[in-house]
Amino acid sequence: MSKQDPWSALGRDPQAAALLGDRAALSALLRSDEAKTLAQLLQRVGGDGLRQAAQSAAEGDSAALAALVEKLRADPKGAQALRQMDRKIDP
Repeated sequence: MSKQDPWSALGRDPQAAALLGDRAALSALLRSDEAKTLAQLLQRVGGDGLRQAAQSAAEGDSAALAALVEKLRADPKGAQALRQMDRKIDP
């Protein structure tokens, strides 16, 4: 599997690039109740593997982090928080 820089991939996505370029909007999103809920759920479902999954993603291998996101989507609270965040990003 070839490793990709995840930040480069985000920069190629117009919606992600716009959000990353708007510090106020990004800051508000990260302080939102939905972000807090997702962070708590990630800690719960990821446990000790969360840090390693994040490190692997930073190095270009996002498989473990993607698996954690799928667990979030399977959790009713996680799915709701993801939908709410999506509405905030793309109203």
